[in-house]
Amino acid sequence: MELSNLTLLSGETFDENVLGAVALRQRGNATFQSALLHDFDMVVLMLHEEQETERIITHTIAGDRRTQSVHVGLSALERAVMAGDNNELLTSLMSGEVIWDPKGILAEMRKELIQFQGPLKERVLFMEFSRFLHMYVKSKRYLEASCTMDAYNCVLIALYHWARIEVSEAGYFPEPAVWGQVKNLNSPVHKLYEELTVSTETLEQRVELILLACEFAIMSKMSDCCTMLLHILSSRKEAWSIKELLQHSGLSQLQAELPLVLRKLVSRSLIREITSWAVEAGDGHAIRYTL
Repeated sequence: MELSNLTLLSGETFDENVLGAVALRQRGNATFQSALLHDFDMVVLMLHEEQETERIITHTIAGDRRTQSVHVGLSALERAVMAGDNNELLTSLMSGEVIWDPKGILAEMRKELIQFQGPLKERVLFMEFSRFLHMYVKSKRYLEASCTMDAYNCVLIALYHWARIEVSEAGYFPEPAVWGQVKNLNSPVHKLYEELTVSTETLEQRVELILLACEFAIMSKMSDCCTMLLHILSSRKEAWSIKELLQHSGLSQLQAELPLVLRKLVSRSLIREITSWAVEAGDGHAIRYTL
């Protein structure tokens, strides 16, 4: 579809200097459709070079057709692809009809997602492992404090990230409806999900059981899932401070998770910590990390 035709359908005038555009429409009884389509006939994802606000949303109507347009910068969409934490943007990118792509940017993004290998796969695995570990630790702490419902909620989210790891390890980009992908893989994490949600044991017993399985998975998957971080640590001779690592473009989205991952890697002797006196450390010593 030409961009001019889209303008007539949506009622919104688009600048033809945009980098690309994807149109996502209602698809009858399709198994999963983006929540962005709720009460709208069409969602249009408009890709821009850069914009002050990360995401701008407009609503238009042409006749009886209602359209929701989502304007995003290229860097914001790339972050969503790499981090896998914005399912609605990814659904639009993967399932929508490319209607404007003069530089082939959207086609290249789709190709990378479909092939799912190299740096993209490494980053998704590390992102999901970091979140998996973080939610596991939170669940464990809640359980120790007898906050069983909070522990249940956290371990449920931990299983979600574990499921995304399983799909990634199988060579597929994890989709928003990830449990369908996991079920097709006959992965043990799907059975654990059922055990957690439908078992007749007490809630506390179920959480304890799943936490044990999570702990084993964390230990067995740690080395492979942390390849990206290990590459970053080995990219220079000097050891890294936590501040420097959190400023790295590949790790900046893991403010809460990265400290846990570093400590776990040290405890398993996969990386080393080096201490040195530093003014900012007060009476103590600064900790830096290296292989």
